[in-house]
Amino acid sequence: MLCHPHWSMWRLSASRTLAWALLLSGWVGLGSIVQALAPGPLPAFAMMAVWLLALGACAALIGWLRLPRSGLLALLLFAAIMAGRAIHLALHGGGLLAMLPALLAWALAVALASAAVRCCRLASRLEGHWRAGPPVAAAAVGAVLAWACVGDITDPSALGLRLVSGLLMTCGLIAALMPRDMPAGGGPRTRAATSGGCRAGLFDCSLPSWHASQWRDPKHWPVRLASLAMLPMMCGLPWMVSLCRSDAVTPQVVVGVHFAAMFAPALWVSKRPALNRVAAPACAALLALGAMVLIAAPGASAWWGLALAHGAAWSMAWSAGLGEHGATKRPGTAALTGALLNALLALGLGLAMALAGLPALGGWHIVLGLTGALAGLAMVIGRGLAMLAPGS
Repeated sequence: MLCHPHWSMWRLSASRTLAWALLLSGWVGLGSIVQALAPGPLPAFAMMAVWLLALGACAALIGWLRLPRSGLLALLLFAAIMAGRAIHLALHGGGLLAMLPALLAWALAVALASAAVRCCRLASRLEGHWRAGPPVAAAAVGAVLAWACVGDITDPSALGLRLVSGLLMTCGLIAALMPRDMPAGGGPRTRAATSGGCRAGLFDCSLPSWHASQWRDPKHWPVRLASLAMLPMMCGLPWMVSLCRSDAVTPQVVVGVHFAAMFAPALWVSKRPALNRVAAPACAALLALGAMVLIAAPGASAWWGLALAHGAAWSMAWSAGLGEHGATKRPGTAALTGALLNALLALGLGLAMALAGLPALGGWHIVLGLTGALAGLAMVIGRGLAMLAPGS
Protein backbone atom coordinates (compact mmCIF):
# COMPACT_ATOMS: atom_id res chain seq x y z
CA MET A 1 0.00 0.00 0.00
CA LEU A 2 1.45 3.34 -1.06
CA CYS A 3 1.52 6.21 1.39
CA HIS A 4 1.38 9.93 0.89
CA PRO A 5 4.95 11.30 0.58
CA HIS A 6 4.50 13.64 3.53
CA TRP A 7 3.35 10.72 5.68
CA SER A 8 6.41 8.68 4.68
CA MET A 9 8.68 11.59 5.55
CA TRP A 10 6.96 12.21 8.86
CA ARG A 11 6.92 8.52 9.78
CA LEU A 12 10.65 8.12 9.21
CA SER A 13 11.51 11.34 11.08
CA ALA A 14 9.29 10.35 14.00
CA SER A 15 10.74 6.83 14.22
CA ARG A 16 14.27 8.24 14.16
CA THR A 17 13.40 10.70 16.91
CA LEU A 18 11.89 8.00 19.11
CA ALA A 19 14.86 5.67 18.57
CA TRP A 20 17.29 8.39 19.62
CA ALA A 21 15.12 9.28 22.63
CA LEU A 22 15.16 5.62 23.65
CA LEU A 23 18.94 5.36 23.30
CA LEU A 24 19.77 8.56 25.19
CA SER A 25 17.18 8.22 27.97
CA GLY A 26 18.28 4.64 28.56
CA TRP A 27 21.97 5.51 28.60
CA VAL A 28 21.58 8.45 30.99
CA GLY A 29 18.70 7.14 33.06
CA LEU A 30 19.86 3.56 33.52
CA GLY A 31 23.42 4.76 34.09
CA SER A 32 22.24 7.10 36.83
CA ILE A 33 20.27 4.38 38.61
CA VAL A 34 23.22 2.00 38.32
CA GLN A 35 25.55 4.65 39.76
CA ALA A 36 23.18 5.19 42.70
CA LEU A 37 22.97 1.46 43.45
CA ALA A 38 26.62 0.54 42.83
CA PRO A 39 29.10 0.43 45.74
CA GLY A 40 31.79 2.08 43.60
CA PRO A 41 32.73 3.20 40.09
CA LEU A 42 34.05 -0.17 38.89
CA PRO A 43 30.75 -2.07 39.37
CA ALA A 44 28.86 0.87 37.86
CA PHE A 45 31.07 1.04 34.78
CA ALA A 46 31.00 -2.76 34.51
CA MET A 47 27.21 -2.58 34.23
CA MET A 48 27.51 0.14 31.58
CA ALA A 49 29.99 -2.08 29.74
CA VAL A 50 27.29 -4.77 29.71
CA TRP A 51 24.88 -2.17 28.32
CA LEU A 52 27.27 -1.22 25.51
CA LEU A 53 27.95 -4.85 24.66
CA ALA A 54 24.24 -5.63 24.67
CA LEU A 55 23.55 -2.72 22.31
CA GLY A 56 25.88 -4.20 19.71
CA ALA A 57 24.81 -7.80 20.29
CA CYS A 58 21.11 -7.01 20.01
CA ALA A 59 21.65 -4.81 16.95
CA ALA A 60 23.65 -7.58 15.25
CA LEU A 61 21.02 -10.18 16.15
CA ILE A 62 18.07 -8.14 14.92
CA GLY A 63 20.02 -7.23 11.76
CA TRP A 64 20.52 -10.90 10.92
CA LEU A 65 17.09 -12.25 11.88
CA ARG A 66 14.32 -12.05 9.31
CA LEU A 67 11.44 -11.50 11.68
CA PRO A 68 7.96 -10.56 10.50
CA ARG A 69 6.34 -7.41 11.80
CA SER A 70 4.41 -9.41 14.40
CA GLY A 71 7.66 -10.88 15.71
CA LEU A 72 9.25 -7.46 16.05
CA LEU A 73 6.20 -6.12 17.86
CA ALA A 74 6.13 -9.08 20.24
CA LEU A 75 9.82 -8.63 21.05
CA LEU A 76 9.33 -4.90 21.56
CA LEU A 77 6.47 -5.53 24.01
CA PHE A 78 8.54 -8.15 25.84
CA ALA A 79 11.55 -5.81 26.09
CA ALA A 80 9.45 -2.93 27.44
CA ILE A 81 7.75 -5.08 30.08
CA MET A 82 10.98 -6.79 31.11
CA ALA A 83 12.88 -3.50 31.45
CA GLY A 84 10.08 -1.86 33.41
CA ARG A 85 9.73 -4.78 35.81
CA ALA A 86 13.50 -5.00 36.37
CA ILE A 87 13.79 -1.28 37.11
CA HIS A 88 10.94 -1.53 39.62
CA LEU A 89 12.53 -4.53 41.35
CA ALA A 90 15.97 -2.92 41.46
CA LEU A 91 14.61 0.21 43.14
CA HIS A 92 12.56 -1.77 45.67
CA GLY A 93 15.22 -3.89 47.28
CA GLY A 94 16.62 -5.82 44.34
CA GLY A 95 19.86 -3.88 44.23
CA LEU A 96 22.43 -3.50 41.49
CA LEU A 97 22.24 -7.00 39.97
CA ALA A 98 18.50 -6.60 39.47
CA MET A 99 19.34 -3.86 36.96
CA LEU A 100 21.04 -6.37 34.66
CA PRO A 101 17.78 -7.54 33.00
CA ALA A 102 16.78 -3.89 32.60
CA LEU A 103 20.01 -3.08 30.76
CA LEU A 104 19.64 -6.10 28.47
CA ALA A 105 15.96 -5.51 27.78
CA TRP A 106 16.42 -1.79 27.12
CA ALA A 107 19.28 -2.56 24.72
CA LEU A 108 16.96 -4.96 22.89
CA ALA A 109 14.31 -2.23 22.70
CA VAL A 110 16.86 0.19 21.20
CA ALA A 111 17.86 -2.43 18.60
CA LEU A 112 14.21 -3.01 17.73
CA ALA A 113 13.68 0.74 17.43
CA SER A 114 16.60 0.85 14.99
CA ALA A 115 14.97 -1.99 13.04
CA ALA A 116 11.76 0.03 12.91
CA VAL A 117 13.73 2.97 11.48
CA ARG A 118 15.15 0.69 8.79
CA CYS A 119 11.62 -0.51 8.01
CA CYS A 120 10.40 3.05 7.60
CA ARG A 121 13.41 4.08 5.51
CA LEU A 122 13.12 1.09 3.18
CA ALA A 123 9.36 1.58 2.86
CA SER A 124 9.94 5.19 1.79
CA ARG A 125 12.47 4.08 -0.82
CA LEU A 126 10.22 1.34 -2.18
CA GLU A 127 7.36 3.80 -2.44
CA GLY A 128 9.66 6.20 -4.29
CA HIS A 129 8.54 9.15 -2.19
CA TRP A 130 11.55 10.43 -0.30
CA ARG A 131 15.23 9.81 0.18
CA ALA A 132 16.28 10.04 3.81
CA GLY A 133 18.69 12.78 4.77
CA PRO A 134 21.01 12.94 7.79
CA PRO A 135 19.31 12.16 11.12
CA VAL A 136 20.71 15.22 12.92
CA ALA A 137 17.43 17.06 13.47
CA ALA A 138 15.66 13.89 14.59
CA ALA A 139 18.52 13.12 16.99
CA ALA A 140 18.37 16.64 18.43
CA VAL A 141 14.63 16.37 19.04
CA GLY A 142 15.18 12.90 20.50
CA ALA A 143 17.73 14.41 22.89
CA VAL A 144 15.14 16.96 24.03
CA LEU A 145 12.61 14.18 24.65
CA ALA A 146 15.21 12.15 26.55
CA TRP A 147 16.13 15.19 28.64
CA ALA A 148 12.47 15.76 29.51
CA CYS A 149 12.09 12.09 30.42
CA VAL A 150 15.09 11.69 32.72
CA GLY A 151 14.62 14.98 34.58
CA ASP A 152 16.48 14.99 37.89
CA ILE A 153 18.86 12.04 37.66
CA THR A 154 19.85 12.37 41.34
CA ASP A 155 16.46 11.01 42.52
CA PRO A 156 16.51 7.31 41.51
CA SER A 157 12.95 6.46 42.60
CA ALA A 158 11.31 9.25 40.61
CA LEU A 159 13.73 8.67 37.74
CA GLY A 160 12.77 4.99 37.56
CA LEU A 161 9.07 5.85 37.32
CA ARG A 162 9.71 8.36 34.54
CA LEU A 163 11.92 5.90 32.66
CA VAL A 164 9.33 3.13 32.75
CA SER A 165 6.55 5.49 31.68
CA GLY A 166 8.66 6.95 28.88
CA LEU A 167 9.76 3.50 27.72
CA LEU A 168 6.22 2.15 27.48
CA MET A 169 5.00 5.26 25.67
CA THR A 170 7.93 5.29 23.25
CA CYS A 171 7.66 1.60 22.42
CA GLY A 172 3.93 2.01 21.80
CA LEU A 173 4.55 4.86 19.37
CA ILE A 174 7.31 2.93 17.59
CA ALA A 175 4.97 -0.03 17.18
CA ALA A 176 2.29 2.23 15.71
CA LEU A 177 4.77 3.73 13.22
CA MET A 178 6.18 0.42 11.96
CA PRO A 179 5.02 -0.16 8.35
CA ARG A 180 2.38 -2.87 8.14
CA ASP A 181 3.60 -4.33 4.84
CA MET A 182 7.27 -4.89 5.81
CA PRO A 183 7.82 -8.64 6.17
CA ALA A 184 11.19 -8.76 7.95
CA GLY A 185 12.73 -6.46 10.52
CA GLY A 186 14.28 -3.74 8.43
CA GLY A 187 13.69 -5.45 5.10
CA PRO A 188 16.27 -7.38 3.10
CA ARG A 189 19.80 -7.74 4.42
CA THR A 190 21.41 -4.84 2.71
CA ARG A 191 25.15 -4.40 2.72
CA ALA A 192 24.89 -1.78 5.45
CA ALA A 193 22.83 -4.08 7.59
CA THR A 194 25.27 -6.95 7.43
CA SER A 195 28.63 -5.24 7.40
CA GLY A 196 28.23 -3.22 10.54
CA GLY A 197 28.04 0.16 8.88
CA CYS A 198 26.58 3.27 10.47
CA ARG A 199 23.02 2.00 10.11
CA ALA A 200 23.76 -1.35 11.74
CA GLY A 201 24.81 -1.38 15.34
CA LEU A 202 26.66 1.94 15.39
CA PHE A 203 23.44 3.99 15.57
CA ASP A 204 23.92 6.59 12.84
CA CYS A 205 27.71 6.70 13.31
CA SER A 206 27.29 8.02 16.86
CA LEU A 207 29.46 5.35 18.50
CA PRO A 208 33.19 5.13 17.74
CA SER A 209 34.45 3.45 14.58
CA TRP A 210 37.20 1.01 15.52
CA HIS A 211 37.93 -0.34 12.04
CA ALA A 212 41.58 0.05 11.06
CA SER A 213 40.66 1.51 7.67
CA GLN A 214 39.18 4.55 9.41
CA TRP A 215 42.55 5.37 11.03
CA ARG A 216 44.89 4.96 8.06
CA ASP A 217 44.77 8.56 6.90
CA PRO A 218 46.39 10.93 9.47
CA LYS A 219 44.25 13.79 8.14
CA HIS A 220 41.24 12.10 9.74
CA TRP A 221 42.81 11.38 13.11
CA PRO A 222 41.40 14.48 14.88
CA VAL A 223 37.90 13.49 13.79
CA ARG A 224 38.38 9.87 14.85
CA LEU A 225 39.76 10.94 18.22
CA ALA A 226 36.84 13.32 18.76
CA SER A 227 34.44 10.45 18.10
CA LEU A 228 35.84 8.80 21.25
CA ALA A 229 34.69 11.69 23.48
CA MET A 230 31.03 10.71 23.70
CA LEU A 231 31.41 7.31 25.33
CA PRO A 232 33.23 8.33 28.54
CA MET A 233 31.12 11.49 28.83
CA MET A 234 27.86 9.53 28.65
CA CYS A 235 29.02 6.68 30.91
CA GLY A 236 30.43 9.19 33.41
CA LEU A 237 27.55 11.67 33.19
CA PRO A 238 26.26 11.04 36.75
CA TRP A 239 29.72 11.93 38.08
CA MET A 240 29.93 14.93 35.72
CA VAL A 241 26.60 16.16 37.08
CA SER A 242 27.94 16.01 40.63
CA LEU A 243 31.04 17.94 39.56
CA CYS A 244 29.18 20.63 37.59
CA ARG A 245 26.08 21.25 39.69
CA SER A 246 25.72 23.77 42.50
CA ASP A 247 22.94 25.32 44.56
CA ALA A 248 22.11 27.56 41.60
CA VAL A 249 22.39 24.85 38.92
CA THR A 250 20.03 21.88 38.93
CA PRO A 251 20.91 18.43 37.56
CA GLN A 252 18.43 19.02 34.72
CA VAL A 253 20.43 22.05 33.59
CA VAL A 254 23.69 20.11 33.63
CA VAL A 255 22.24 17.26 31.53
CA GLY A 256 20.60 19.76 29.19
CA VAL A 257 23.88 21.59 28.60
CA HIS A 258 25.63 18.28 27.89
CA PHE A 259 23.00 17.36 25.31
CA ALA A 260 23.10 20.84 23.78
CA ALA A 261 26.88 20.64 23.39
CA MET A 262 26.52 17.24 21.72
CA PHE A 263 23.79 18.08 19.22
CA ALA A 264 23.61 21.86 18.64
CA PRO A 265 26.90 22.09 16.65
CA ALA A 266 25.92 19.14 14.43
CA LEU A 267 22.50 20.70 13.87
CA TRP A 268 24.13 23.98 12.87
CA VAL A 269 26.66 22.28 10.57
CA SER A 270 23.95 20.18 8.93
CA LYS A 271 22.59 23.39 7.41
CA ARG A 272 26.09 24.28 6.16
CA PRO A 273 27.61 21.05 4.73
CA ALA A 274 30.67 22.92 3.44
CA LEU A 275 31.85 23.28 7.06
CA ASN A 276 32.51 19.53 7.19
CA ARG A 277 35.69 20.26 5.22
CA VAL A 278 37.16 21.96 8.31
CA ALA A 279 35.96 19.28 10.73
CA ALA A 280 39.47 17.93 11.37
CA PRO A 281 41.08 21.21 12.51
CA ALA A 282 37.91 22.14 14.41
CA CYS A 283 37.93 18.81 16.28
CA ALA A 284 41.63 19.16 17.08
CA ALA A 285 41.12 22.69 18.42
CA LEU A 286 38.08 21.72 20.52
CA LEU A 287 39.80 18.67 21.99
CA ALA A 288 42.83 20.76 22.91
CA LEU A 289 40.61 23.51 24.35
CA GLY A 290 38.78 21.03 26.58
CA ALA A 291 42.05 19.68 27.97
CA MET A 292 43.43 23.19 28.56
CA VAL A 293 40.29 24.34 30.36
CA LEU A 294 40.25 21.25 32.56
CA ILE A 295 43.88 21.84 33.51
CA ALA A 296 43.75 25.61 34.03
CA ALA A 297 40.21 26.60 35.03
CA PRO A 298 39.18 26.59 38.70
CA GLY A 299 36.53 24.38 40.30
CA ALA A 300 33.34 23.45 38.51
CA SER A 301 34.08 25.81 35.61
CA ALA A 302 36.77 23.37 34.45
CA TRP A 303 34.21 20.59 34.05
CA TRP A 304 31.73 22.93 32.38
CA GLY A 305 34.38 23.95 29.87
CA LEU A 306 35.33 20.33 29.27
CA ALA A 307 31.72 19.30 28.68
CA LEU A 308 31.14 22.12 26.19
CA ALA A 309 34.42 21.71 24.29
CA HIS A 310 34.53 17.92 24.06
CA GLY A 311 30.78 17.69 23.48
CA ALA A 312 31.16 20.08 20.54
CA ALA A 313 34.18 18.12 19.28
CA TRP A 314 32.14 14.92 19.23
CA SER A 315 29.30 16.77 17.53
CA MET A 316 31.59 18.00 14.75
CA ALA A 317 33.05 14.50 14.34
CA TRP A 318 29.60 12.96 14.15
CA SER A 319 28.46 15.48 11.54
CA ALA A 320 31.60 14.85 9.50
CA GLY A 321 31.04 11.09 9.68
CA LEU A 322 27.49 11.49 8.40
CA GLY A 323 28.75 13.73 5.60
CA GLU A 324 31.37 11.30 4.34
CA HIS A 325 30.60 9.84 0.93
CA GLY A 326 29.06 6.42 1.37
CA ALA A 327 29.14 6.65 5.14
CA THR A 328 26.25 4.22 5.47
CA LYS A 329 27.72 1.70 3.03
CA ARG A 330 31.38 1.57 3.90
CA PRO A 331 32.65 -1.66 5.41
CA GLY A 332 33.34 -1.52 9.11
CA THR A 333 33.72 -3.76 12.08
CA ALA A 334 30.86 -6.04 12.92
CA ALA A 335 28.44 -4.49 15.38
CA LEU A 336 29.37 -6.99 18.06
CA THR A 337 33.12 -6.38 17.67
CA GLY A 338 32.69 -2.62 17.93
CA ALA A 339 30.43 -3.05 20.94
CA LEU A 340 33.00 -5.28 22.63
CA LEU A 341 35.71 -2.63 22.21
CA ASN A 342 33.37 0.08 23.51
CA ALA A 343 32.57 -2.11 26.52
CA LEU A 344 36.27 -2.68 27.21
CA LEU A 345 36.86 1.08 27.06
CA ALA A 346 34.09 1.68 29.61
CA LEU A 347 35.43 -1.10 31.83
CA GLY A 348 38.95 0.33 31.65
CA LEU A 349 37.68 3.76 32.63
CA GLY A 350 35.79 2.26 35.56
CA LEU A 351 38.92 0.46 36.73
CA ALA A 352 40.93 3.69 36.47
CA MET A 353 38.32 5.56 38.52
CA ALA A 354 38.28 2.79 41.12
CA LEU A 355 42.05 3.15 41.50
CA ALA A 356 42.50 6.92 41.13
CA GLY A 357 39.05 8.40 41.75
CA LEU A 358 37.49 11.22 39.75
CA PRO A 359 40.87 12.52 38.48
CA ALA A 360 40.94 9.44 36.22
CA LEU A 361 37.87 10.75 34.38
CA GLY A 362 39.56 14.09 33.85
CA GLY A 363 42.82 12.37 32.96
CA TRP A 364 41.13 10.50 30.13
CA HIS A 365 39.86 13.74 28.63
CA ILE A 366 43.23 15.46 29.10
CA VAL A 367 45.00 12.63 27.26
CA LEU A 368 42.34 12.72 24.55
CA GLY A 369 42.69 16.50 24.21
CA LEU A 370 46.48 16.50 24.04
CA THR A 371 46.45 13.62 21.55
CA GLY A 372 43.95 15.54 19.44
CA ALA A 373 46.19 18.61 19.53
CA LEU A 374 49.18 16.53 18.39
CA ALA A 375 47.10 14.98 15.62
CA GLY A 376 46.03 18.44 14.48
CA LEU A 377 49.63 19.64 14.53
CA ALA A 378 50.75 16.61 12.52
CA MET A 379 47.97 17.29 10.03
CA VAL A 380 49.11 20.91 9.56
CA ILE A 381 52.75 19.88 9.17
CA GLY A 382 51.80 17.19 6.68
CA ARG A 383 49.84 19.64 4.58
CA GLY A 384 52.72 22.12 4.67
CA LEU A 385 55.21 19.50 3.54
CA ALA A 386 52.86 18.42 0.77
CA MET A 387 52.64 22.01 -0.48
CA LEU A 388 56.45 22.34 -0.46
CA ALA A 389 57.01 19.06 -2.27
CA PRO A 390 58.22 19.33 -5.90
CA GLY A 391 55.43 19.24 -8.41
CA SER A 392 52.76 20.17 -5.88
